[in-house]
Amino acid sequence: MRTLIPSRHWLALALVCCFPAAGAPAVPGLDYYLPIKTADYDPAIPTPQQALGYQIGEWHVRAHERVSYMEKLDALSDRITMQEYARSPGRLPLVMLTITSPENHKKIDAIRKAHVDHVISGEPEAKEAPIIVWMGYSVHGNEPSGTNAAMLLAYHLAAARDAWTKELLQKAVVLLEPCLNPDGGERFASWTNDHRGQVPGAHRADTEHQEGWPSGRPNYYWFDLNRDYVPAVMPESQGRLRLFHEWQPSIMTDYHEMGSTAASYFFQPGIAKMVNPLTPPQNQELTRALAREHAKALDAIGSVYYTGEAYDDFYPGKGSTYPDLNGSVGILFEQSSSRGFHQDTDRGRLTFPFTIRNQLTTSFSTLRVALSQREDFKGYQTTFYRDALEASRASKTKAYVFSAPGDRARMDAFRTVLTRHQINYSLLANDLKQGDRTFGKDDSIVVPVQQRQYRLLTALFEHRTEFQSAIFYDVSGWHLPSAFGMLSAELTSEPATAKHEAASLAGKVIGSEKPYAYAFAWEPCFAPRAMFKLLQAKVRCWTTMRPMDTPSGLHFNPGSIIVPVGSQDAIAADALRSLMQSIAKDDQFDIHALTTGMNTGVPDIGSPSIRPVKNDGVLMVVGPGVTSTSAGDVWFEFDQVWKAPLAKVEASEISQSTLKSFSTVILAGTAMSAFKDGAKEALEKWVAQGGTLIAIGSSVASLANEKWASATIARSGGETSTKTGTAKPAATPTPRYDEADERRAEREVKGAVVRSTFDPTHPLCFGYSLHQPFIESLRTSTSSLKPAANAYLNPLRYTDDFPVVSGYISKTNQNTIKGTTPVQLRESGEGRVVFFTDNPVFRGHWLGTEKLLANAIFFSPLVRTGGGDDEKEEQ
Repeated sequence: MRTLIPSRHWLALALVCCFPAAGAPAVPGLDYYLPIKTADYDPAIPTPQQALGYQIGEWHVRAHERVSYMEKLDALSDRITMQEYARSPGRLPLVMLTITSPENHKKIDAIRKAHVDHVISGEPEAKEAPIIVWMGYSVHGNEPSGTNAAMLLAYHLAAARDAWTKELLQKAVVLLEPCLNPDGGERFASWTNDHRGQVPGAHRADTEHQEGWPSGRPNYYWFDLNRDYVPAVMPESQGRLRLFHEWQPSIMTDYHEMGSTAASYFFQPGIAKMVNPLTPPQNQELTRALAREHAKALDAIGSVYYTGEAYDDFYPGKGSTYPDLNGSVGILFEQSSSRGFHQDTDRGRLTFPFTIRNQLTTSFSTLRVALSQREDFKGYQTTFYRDALEASRASKTKAYVFSAPGDRARMDAFRTVLTRHQINYSLLANDLKQGDRTFGKDDSIVVPVQQRQYRLLTALFEHRTEFQSAIFYDVSGWHLPSAFGMLSAELTSEPATAKHEAASLAGKVIGSEKPYAYAFAWEPCFAPRAMFKLLQAKVRCWTTMRPMDTPSGLHFNPGSIIVPVGSQDAIAADALRSLMQSIAKDDQFDIHALTTGMNTGVPDIGSPSIRPVKNDGVLMVVGPGVTSTSAGDVWFEFDQVWKAPLAKVEASEISQSTLKSFSTVILAGTAMSAFKDGAKEALEKWVAQGGTLIAIGSSVASLANEKWASATIARSGGETSTKTGTAKPAATPTPRYDEADERRAEREVKGAVVRSTFDPTHPLCFGYSLHQPFIESLRTSTSSLKPAANAYLNPLRYTDDFPVVSGYISKTNQNTIKGTTPVQLRESGEGRVVFFTDNPVFRGHWLGTEKLLANAIFFSPLVRTGGGDDEKEEQ
């Protein structure tokens, strides 16, 4: 396949390759990288340099160049087949190379099937069966040494004719994924190549090393793909999970980069006491066997490295931990990054070619261990699920039951995640009474504990709050039922179940062909999407502030949407009905056609309690000073979930003329210092004139300092206003120096699931069931909001008892957050400011709280505070 390279890159290639200037760095050849010096390479297979026009390490490879080279290897080598397993949101292909001997390729489907069957059944594989090794590189786009090393590894495995390589390919199937994040990689390569001179800059501050916002680390939607293995929100992750379970690799590598200052190299095992306790001990023994070979290989080339510290192996949503709970051995590698071509560090100059060589060196050492100890890895894998089944029989919990009453789309999303992870579930055969709650057979599912995925489902469903250490690299809690807002219960016996069959999720319009009004509940997760569609079509929409009962026996909770037919002037009745039918079908809930405006009791549809809902558009501040992943969560919610327009505007562009076109502005992880030259004043004036400002996450503490939006932050060690600083903590014994990391970690909240009570009649809580006892959010901050004296401003409160559902929060931080509020509304002139200390759309899968954001957008202007001093807090 022919590929075109932009002219500026051809010019750069000519400058670097053909006319190197004095002082331009020398770029090593293949002998520098490839550790097997005696290999005889097939001249029919092009080297990367022959295909690219430059040597690996000389330039940052672009997505089209990488894929084009892999296509060449597929076409020219009988050892390689390439498949595209997904398309990124940016429409770039994600590819996997299957590399093995020509003889194995002839029976590759049989090899795969036999391997998976043995893993699942627990029966030992034949001794001659190949080991399956997955080599994955650069899930973070600005960690380029991995993807460049992958190209060299692919070349070697395609072209080398030495005895060791031939033996490897006869006894192994190598699944090589050269770039897990092509969108981020493309963003990074474009930046770095475009900012590099003939003589590259080595200073850390050089623009070659300092990417523009949002950087190449995240994917197209600014998501961290190395946190997405469990929720699998992104197509990259969905495709990867499908392939993982189709192959069940024995070893799965995960190649990363870390900060430049360390100028070192990490490989697992990590912190011993922070291995997920559901991971079998033999997994770590095999990890140490790999580590010994990595150390030997890095010793041979004189590279410094470390292991056993700094990184945990706990959260199953990461690429090196997910395999551990699925029968594989996952291995994390972290190479200090040169970012651009080279960078000066405290340990000397770190070069791009050097980082590539380290990654390639441990790629080869991984394959050496896979070959020499393949029986150990295969043996471990065939006992993994068998042992899990045995452990499940001893569990006191025999099943879990889950329900999402009135929200078939949310239940379908939850079931989809379970299916992606090969977790079996069934429907209830009969209604099930548990305590004061009844799980209906038509909207509940049962997950039996006794199944091969016992370890993974336990990790996803358990309420773990005790840990050996406070040090977490990522979240410490991720309770999946909480994320999806599921009603749930643990069962000590397995109930009668029924097989689930595919059923249509589409809703319908029920009732009169010529209605007086249409009405639908606000509980379904796609109700906000429907609201955006209606408002974009200029349909007048109202909401009921009180429960409403119709003469036909229908009941509508507060927040239900009313669309009066006779009040429309922008859409004809027939067109409105067609739109309603389309919404019911696509957004998966029923819409009711009402024949009268008079209801049973109050309110009638013309009541003052039925109020118009309006929104002229939503703007989100982006750019420098904004946490890209937080902003990405909101962008994804609008673009992919609600399918609604969202204007993304940099803080430097905020002005009165810009703001006047919008009803809502969202600050997601935004520092107020990002606003310059009167922008904050423009924002203040816009709110005072009736705008709704929503602050999420770290934006809360920053915005709380502004007088016009002030709130009081409760911090660990005392409750103080941000205007006066943090209270001095109580005196403690002099700590040991070697305990500093643990003590620092105890002060942090890296991610834990917390529980709040709520007022279901408050507009900011519309859509939450009157029978739902709590709302559970994911907390990643130590900042909490002290409740305002006016209770109407505090729609949610953390529970006064133990508020932690899953994860680690120190006793000090727990005491601080008890009774505080994660959501607070403030009035400023005619407008509203809504604070969310916990991200309501966390990582694209926290369906249990996403409705809170929709409520803030649509219903904040409807909140009547009913008196009270907004500037005072409870005493």
